[in-house]
Amino acid sequence: MKNIIITIIFLLAFLPANEIYKQVRIYSDTEETLSILQTSGLDIDHSYREPGQWIEFAVSANRIYLLDETQLHYDIIHEDLESFYASRLDNNYESRDFELGSMGGYYTFAEIEQHLDELYTDYPELITEKVSLGQSLEGRDIWMVKVSDNPEADENEPEMLYTGLHHAREPMSYMNLFYFMYWLLENYDIDPEATALVNSRELYFIPAVNPDGLVYNQEIAPNGGGMQRKNRRETCFSTPDGIDLNRNYSYMWGYDNSGSSPDGCSETYRGTSPFSEPETEIVKNFVESHNFKIALNYHSYGNLFIHPYGYDPGLALPEEDHEIFIEYGEAMTQYNNYLLGTGIETVGYTVNGEACDWMYGEHGIYAYTPEVGASSDGFWPSTMRIVPLAEENLFPNQYAAWAVGAKYEVDFAVAAGPYSQGETYGTNLSILNSGLGDSNGSLNLSIDSPDDYLYFETQSVEIGSLGSRTGVDLGDILTFQVLSSAPSGVMTELTIHVTDEDNYDHVSTIELIIGEAMPIASYGFEETDGWTVGDIGDDATAGIWESAVPVATFFDGNQAQPGSDYSEDGEKCFLTGATTSPGSVGFDDVDGGKTTLLSPVFDLSEYNEALLSYWRWYTNNVGDNPGTDHWQVDVTSDGGQNWSALEYTNGSQDAWVQKNFLLSQIGIELTSQIQFRFIAEDITNPGDSGTGGSIVEAAIDDFSISIFNTNPDLSGDLNEDGVLNVLDVVVMVNVVLASDCPDSADMNADGVCNVLDVVILVNLILE
Repeated sequence: MKNIIITIIFLLAFLPANEIYKQVRIYSDTEETLSILQTSGLDIDHSYREPGQWIEFAVSANRIYLLDETQLHYDIIHEDLESFYASRLDNNYESRDFELGSMGGYYTFAEIEQHLDELYTDYPELITEKVSLGQSLEGRDIWMVKVSDNPEADENEPEMLYTGLHHAREPMSYMNLFYFMYWLLENYDIDPEATALVNSRELYFIPAVNPDGLVYNQEIAPNGGGMQRKNRRETCFSTPDGIDLNRNYSYMWGYDNSGSSPDGCSETYRGTSPFSEPETEIVKNFVESHNFKIALNYHSYGNLFIHPYGYDPGLALPEEDHEIFIEYGEAMTQYNNYLLGTGIETVGYTVNGEACDWMYGEHGIYAYTPEVGASSDGFWPSTMRIVPLAEENLFPNQYAAWAVGAKYEVDFAVAAGPYSQGETYGTNLSILNSGLGDSNGSLNLSIDSPDDYLYFETQSVEIGSLGSRTGVDLGDILTFQVLSSAPSGVMTELTIHVTDEDNYDHVSTIELIIGEAMPIASYGFEETDGWTVGDIGDDATAGIWESAVPVATFFDGNQAQPGSDYSEDGEKCFLTGATTSPGSVGFDDVDGGKTTLLSPVFDLSEYNEALLSYWRWYTNNVGDNPGTDHWQVDVTSDGGQNWSALEYTNGSQDAWVQKNFLLSQIGIELTSQIQFRFIAEDITNPGDSGTGGSIVEAAIDDFSISIFNTNPDLSGDLNEDGVLNVLDVVVMVNVVLASDCPDSADMNADGVCNVLDVVILVNLILE
C-alpha cells in the first residue's frame, strides 16, 4: 500500500501544474513606477494604463512576492485570471461567418492541423498542403501554408509573411489568420480584391510558432483560458517553465535585463543564447530563405500596432524607413484605431531579442506586431468577440498583402461646387505607387459616372509603368461638364479607376450634388436654438447630450471625445457628457442606456428636395466591450409616429466626419413635420465583460438644411426655391418699386415690370 501511495505521489508530480495568475492594478503610472516594476524582475508585458491613474498587468501567484517587495500599493482585480477568462468562453457559441473551435471557440492544435487540411482539400489549386518547417522542442510540427494562384510554383511575385502564437496564451493571433485565409479562398473568383491578391501575391502563413505551449494550455484548461506564455523548456524550479520565444531572436538579444530577463522563472526569459530554441531557429531559416518585404507577427492584446525598434528608447530609425513604417501603420489602423508606435511609445517599456526588431534589423523587413483586442479582451477574449476581432484585422491583412507589391493611392480633387448645369469643372489628379514593388506593366486610368448627368472630354488614358514609391501628377487631365439637362438636387458620383496587368480595379469615388443648395436652417450650437435633449425610453445614467465645449479624452492611447468643435466660428457643439468630469474618459461617457438629441420641427412641405448636412463624431472602440454599441440618426415626417433610419452603425471614427442626405432621393416625404433625432447608446449584450458596453462618446456640429430650385424654368419663381408662393410676390413688388425689370419678372413680356406682372404671378400661384 505504501508503495502505491509513493507511486501516485510520484506520478502526480509530473502532471501539469496549473499555475494561478492574477490581474493586479497599481495606482500609479509614473515613469518612476514603470522603472521600479521593470527592475523588480516582474513581467509587465501587456500592461495597460489609465493615464495618470493606474497600471494593470498579469502576474503569476508565485511571483507576487516581487510586487510586494516594491512596496507599491496595488489591488487584485482578478484572483484567478484563468478562471475569469474561462467564464467568458462558450463551446456552444456558433458563428454563421466562421467555424469556431472546441476550446471556448478557439482551435486546439489538432484543430489547427485539421483546418489546414480542410483548406487544402477544398482549395488545392489555391493553397499548399501544410508543410512542416521543423519540429518544436517537444517534437510537434510547426506548419506553414502558402496561398497563391499557383501555390506549388515559386513565381516571381511579391512575398508576404503572417505569423501567430509566439506566445501560447494568445490564440486570437492564429484565429485572425485563419479568418483571413478563409476569406481569401472562399471569395476567390467572387470578390475582385480576394481574387487579385491570390493571383498576384505569394502569402505565407505560420499560424502556430509555439505548439508546445498551446498543447500545454489545452491540458490545464481544456475549455480555454490557459495562461502558459512560453515554450515548454524546463527553466524554473517551480513555474512558469519555458523560454519567451519573442525574446530569443538574435538582434540585440540580451541587450539589457529590463527588455528581457536572464531569470528562467520570468515570463520574459530570453534563453541561454540567441536562437537557442528550435521554434525561433525554424522561423529564422524560413525568413532567410525568402524575400519578405513586410511581416505581421500577431499577438494579443492591447489594440496596438507596434513597429521597431523596441530595445532602446533613444534610438531613431532611418528617416525614410520611419516614414514608411508610419505611413503603412497609419493606413492599416485607420479602421480598427489601434495605437501605432514602438513598444516604448505604446506600452512604455523596452523589449530586446524580439522578432520584429530582428526581421527589420537583420533583413530590412517592415515588420509589425499587431496586438489584437482591447485591455478588456485580455489574452482570451470572450467567444463572441472572436469574429469581430478577426474582422477588424481583415483590412490590415489585406493592406499589407497589397503593399509588398504595387499599391496605388489616388489623390483626386474636384474644383469646389456648387455644381451647376452647363458649367465645366476642373479636377486635380495624381497617382502614387505607395507599395514596395513596381507596377505590373502599364497603368490605365479612366473616369466615369453612373448617371447621365456629366460629360467627359477625356475618359481614359494610359500612363505607363510606375516604380515602387514613385508617383505621377496628371493635373487637370480629366475635366467634366454638368449637362444642361441634369436635374437640380440630385447626388451623383465621379469614379476614378486605376488598373495594371494584375487586373484589379483600384477605385476612388467622389460624391457631387448638382444644383445650388440654399440654406434655410443652420446651427453651429453656440446656443441650443430649439434643440431638446431627452425622449421617451431614454435611460442613460451618464453622458447625456449637452451643448458644451469638448475636451479631448483618451483611453489606452485611443481618443474617445473630440478635442474641439468642428465650426470655424465658436467653440461649442452638442456632445455626450462633458461637464461631470471634463477630460476624464470613462467618467462621463454614455452609460446604462441611450440618450437622445431632438432637432426642432422643420416645414419642408413647399420644397421638392432638401439637403441635410451635419458633421458628427462617434467612438465606441475602447472600454469593456469595444465595438458593441451603436450610433443612430433617424428622421420623421409625421410628427414622430414613424421614424426612418439615416444612420445605424457601430463603426468608430475618432475624427469629425461629414454626412449628407438628399431626403426625397432616399424616400423621405417632405412635409411640415420633419424632425431629426440623434441617439447614442451604451448597450449591454449577453457575454459582455464588465458591467456594460464600451466607452461611448458622440458629438454633432454644423447642422444645416438646404433646398434647391428643382425646376429652374418655372416662370415666376423669382427667389429660385422651386415653388411659386407669396415669397415670389414680395420679390416681384420690390422689382416693380426698383424700376429694374429682369426677364424672369416680366411675366407678360411687354418690356416693363408693373402691376400687370404682379397680377399674372398671383394668378399662377392660385392655379
